[in-house]
Amino acid sequence: MYFNKLSNDEAVYRVTGIAKLLLRLLSLVILLVGIVSVLGSDSARSLPIWVSGFFCWLGWLGVFGGYVCRMNLSSQTIQLKASNLYTVFNRVYHLKDIKGFRAMTAQAATQRYRVYMVLNDGTHVAVANPKERGIAVNVCKNMAEFTGKPYENNLPEL
Repeated sequence: MYFNKLSNDEAVYRVTGIAKLLLRLLSLVILLVGIVSVLGSDSARSLPIWVSGFFCWLGWLGVFGGYVCRMNLSSQTIQLKASNLYTVFNRVYHLKDIKGFRAMTAQAATQRYRVYMVLNDGTHVAVANPKERGIAVNVCKNMAEFTGKPYENNLPEL
């Protein structure tokens, strides 16, 4: 995922085009394996139904799933949107409600770093989940500079 400034008023944080294409192709193969497994589940040597369902679910998420963070200075909003053929969530935050951005370590085992939007009431909203420390700092800095908000680097020194 990367931060891309589209114009002086618009920027997005999303998956690169080639990564999205490769992910969708791989996920389509996994989805087709799951569908074929479900269709051939009447034989004695077929996979258990939960395995077939897992392949279908995983393939579906990869083919149709997506996440984007849109920043629009003309409307003074930041939109976080996740979709999966339908909208999973669509949250819009006004810049006046945002105190700044913060890069921190994540508590989850799969993602090492996170970039948070800090709201005026102290709530942290996860905006990005980079796997590398340098990318997390750059994304945080770029988002803060684009919106004119301060940023804070709470990552431990290496």
